[in-house]
Amino acid sequence: MEWKNWAGNIRFTPGRIAQPGSTDEVVRLLRNAAAEGRKVRCIGTGHSWSALAETRDILVNTDRLNRIISADANTGQVVVEAGAKLKDLNVQLWERGLAFANLGSIAEQSLAGAVSTATHGSGTDHRILASQIQRFTLVRPDGEVQLIDAEQDSELFNTAIISLGALGIITEMTLKAVPRYQLHEQSGLMEFEDVCSNVLDWVKEHDHLKLWWFPHTDRMMVYRYDRTQQPVNDSRLRQKLMDEWLSVSGYRLMLWWADRKPGRRKWVNRQIVRHMLPDVDRIERSYKVFNVPEPPIHRETEWAFDIGLTPRLLREYRDMVNANGHLINFIQEIRFVKGDDYALSPCHGRDSVYVGAYNADDRGWNELLSDFGKLAMDHRGRPHWGKEFNVGIDYLRSVYPQWERFVALRNAYDPERRLSNAMMERLFGR
Repeated sequence: MEWKNWAGNIRFTPGRIAQPGSTDEVVRLLRNAAAEGRKVRCIGTGHSWSALAETRDILVNTDRLNRIISADANTGQVVVEAGAKLKDLNVQLWERGLAFANLGSIAEQSLAGAVSTATHGSGTDHRILASQIQRFTLVRPDGEVQLIDAEQDSELFNTAIISLGALGIITEMTLKAVPRYQLHEQSGLMEFEDVCSNVLDWVKEHDHLKLWWFPHTDRMMVYRYDRTQQPVNDSRLRQKLMDEWLSVSGYRLMLWWADRKPGRRKWVNRQIVRHMLPDVDRIERSYKVFNVPEPPIHRETEWAFDIGLTPRLLREYRDMVNANGHLINFIQEIRFVKGDDYALSPCHGRDSVYVGAYNADDRGWNELLSDFGKLAMDHRGRPHWGKEFNVGIDYLRSVYPQWERFVALRNAYDPERRLSNAMMERLFGR
């Protein structure tokens, strides 16, 4: 049976699919696979554009590892099975008086999948999602169970927390949640050049800030979120009209119409900016503000850069799109993340700006991916592991100071390459 990811750009037929429901079942599965000389890859929801999970052998699906094992509202410690979906955890934590300290735009991913690929939100006081993990249970390729703690095993934790599934299968994670909170959202359109001139000040003034840009237009949507305990005031009618009907159904209809003739894309983007992006001033539950409605299927690459490059990157990306004749029919998202010490984090050692290139279909995508990759490498960017990119080990080794530390850990944990696949070999060697 063919398996495909959410975007449909990765398709393969595994030898079999396993769905363990406990750490013990994962141990038995990996021991049996080792005894039989079989390879294993792990998948959460498949909401990734990269070929991390691809295998012709055993594909481990973590959907049954989905429970909250314990939650302490006083300390914020929550022990969660690693396959739990972020969208479910948002609600379950809220019911316990808790919340994630920060989140990305999409909540379809499993917790372990999001953490292991360095998924992030936005806000220069907030690191990637992995920073909210205190410890995790890893079942190594030989079936050994290891608990890795951020404080007691700090060097190992920092090396292993972003692993791309190369070290073992994570079955449980201890999350450090925070008391639940609302976000005050103030969003609106601003001139492109005004954003470039002021964005480095704005990221210091707000708890969370992100940008949306529709190519072929001269304005950007600026989203400013600040934490508050003020009561929710967002209208259910507004959410229904704007977040469900207009943002989902209306946007999909306009993409469909523009895709009949790609030359319409510039005009459609301009109409969206003029008529579909109103100013918003609202207070709502944190996760409802962080997470946006699931977007139309699209292609995506995203790279992290030194945050000080933000104005230059925005201008160069705009100029590259125009100079090379790209016709882009999707939102381009820009976010900001605090630096960290994790070996394979794109934010390692530097506060970062993430700039993404997106397109709603395959036409022109390979050319955009190539041109954006060249721009990104010129500025020492680091690609998001769960998205598309076309660089190999030599470049990655040059931009990750602790690259060899991770490779050494992989060699120690998986010397027989039970967890390897084509992408692992491209990234880390055979």
